[in-house]
Amino acid sequence: MKINNDLILGLLFFGLAFSLKFLPSFDIATLKFFNSFLFNSTFFTYFTEFGNGWFVVALVIPLLSFVSYKSTTMSYVPMQALILSGIYIGLIVQLMKEEIFPFTRPALEAIEGINYVEPIFRYATFPSGHAATIFGVILIWLHLASQEKQRISRLITFSALGFASFVALSRVIIAAHWFTDILASLGLVLILKSTLSLDKVKSHLMDDSIAKYFSYFLVFIAWLGIIFFDITEYF
Repeated sequence: MKINNDLILGLLFFGLAFSLKFLPSFDIATLKFFNSFLFNSTFFTYFTEFGNGWFVVALVIPLLSFVSYKSTTMSYVPMQALILSGIYIGLIVQLMKEEIFPFTRPALEAIEGINYVEPIFRYATFPSGHAATIFGVILIWLHLASQEKQRISRLITFSALGFASFVALSRVIIAAHWFTDILASLGLVLILKSTLSLDKVKSHLMDDSIAKYFSYFLVFIAWLGIIFFDITEYF
């Protein structure tokens, strides 16, 4: 695989995040800073779930695919490309935070002055699954939608990136994650995004006929999960 900017930047972000994990004072300071923006816990309880895999599959991915389909300045990005990307990112994140990096979440520290929002988790923090999911879907969508010499408007690009960043940082605002977890998620996504330079990877995401129908099934299942179950307990 040819070295590209995404890979280099991703390695830098992930390496920086991992290094800062050994400076607890930095994590605590940034947590207090972002937690101070918790102006409404009810709003953030729901807003942060835009990084939840169920909500991303049910709402975000169909919307992004539809926007690319209707736009005259973007290449069409099928749902399967984003759903497959999300699945791979989710599996890697789960492996990393459950089996490789034994870091704990802010709730285990019981830091004075921090307002925690339910549901509260104490373990498996690095990197953040919510942040990696929303960053991955948005960044890969922007990449695939700009293929074939298409030029996406700056308004769409900045709006999408701003939304992803706000969702990711909301994990720190509600004290569910440290800022370094978010930085690591962005780094990991950029590393994985660099594989899109491989034709086989891009073809697998865009053209797999089985994945096409599987993606429709997953959207249906995601809606069932949202309607009938408390899916926030699982992410």
